[in-house]
Amino acid sequence: MLQLTEHSQSDPVCLSASQRRKLKDWFGANFVPAEEPGKVHIIPGSRVGGAIVDGLKVSIAPKVPIQRLLTIIAETADPYGWLDVDAATTSQQDLDDALAALFVRSCQQTFERGMQRSYRRVRQQSDFVRGKLLLPQTIRQFTPVPVTVETDLFDDDTPENQVLAAALRHIRRTPSLSPRTKQEAHHVYRNVRHVQPLRDPLTTAQNIVWTRHNQWYQQAVSLAVLLLSFGRVHHDLGQDTIPGFVIDMPRVIEQWVRVTLRTAWGLTHHDMPDSWKNVLWLDRGRRVELQPDLGVRSGSGWAFVGDVKYRILSTTSRKTGANRNDIYQMLAYLTATGLADGVLVYAGIETPGEVITIGSSEQKIHIISVDLSAENSRSMLLNKVGIHA
Repeated sequence: MLQLTEHSQSDPVCLSASQRRKLKDWFGANFVPAEEPGKVHIIPGSRVGGAIVDGLKVSIAPKVPIQRLLTIIAETADPYGWLDVDAATTSQQDLDDALAALFVRSCQQTFERGMQRSYRRVRQQSDFVRGKLLLPQTIRQFTPVPVTVETDLFDDDTPENQVLAAALRHIRRTPSLSPRTKQEAHHVYRNVRHVQPLRDPLTTAQNIVWTRHNQWYQQAVSLAVLLLSFGRVHHDLGQDTIPGFVIDMPRVIEQWVRVTLRTAWGLTHHDMPDSWKNVLWLDRGRRVELQPDLGVRSGSGWAFVGDVKYRILSTTSRKTGANRNDIYQMLAYLTATGLADGVLVYAGIETPGEVITIGSSEQKIHIISVDLSAENSRSMLLNKVGIHA
């Protein structure tokens, strides 16, 4: 087993060409030649998790404590936080095992509150008529029975249970997970093993409409979406479905910041969506598109704009700890939105923030940082951003 840490150089290891390529594609790893012939040092990027790489179990730990990362993931799935992360992951060592255990625990709590059931319309052939007789289909048959009928069924074969079943099946066949985690997933899977399999569970999950009739499923389904997406990696050659879980830390932290602010401010997905694609442009000719990580619109105008960077704030610059390109990016957002203030959030370590005032326009970029390893990182984020919102 190869145990690595995000952005940290490993001891010398011997890898095949195929293993190097997959580590680069899946985890964004770089390699430095070692003094020993045939060996290299591995430097993983900002992707963490675990996978089987040509027979080799690879586990990459995040810079933040695993327990804190799982809390961040749980808060992203359910901002109201009724899932006990400690109870779900106490005995888990690797990140992928702990993540799977967190989801299994969420499913257990969901099913304990009751199985979600609803009506669904089915078409079937029957020896007797129960439901709506479909006359055109029946006439085309050579025999009088069975007849084609359409009826409404009230059962638990619902999209919510189908999505959870898809994620549980994914856990059961993931080779990088421990036998204990797979066994726990198998026990929970018995609740939904009878539901129809989905061809595209991620699309099905996105189309679920949340109401008071299915609200208690939302956290488990949100975790299922994250877990299923962690099994897919996009790279220059396309998309791979990998034998494990790969967590893209910048994307996870960006979504955590967005969900935290959205919930605290009482906004909807319409007010503060996950993506501003095809909405904001720097120029009138719409050649330069801008997609801020954080944005709130009020009516026809912008009320808030910001960006999230998963990196440690540098303190070597004479004028600012922020990266120059990040400041230019925020300036473009302020120019396009016409706002006087914007927030640049660095998710890494806790360092003093600052305010950059832009020339004669007097526009201000508020630079803040959040220590993700701190237990109060959520309240820290709200306090710092809330001041400038």
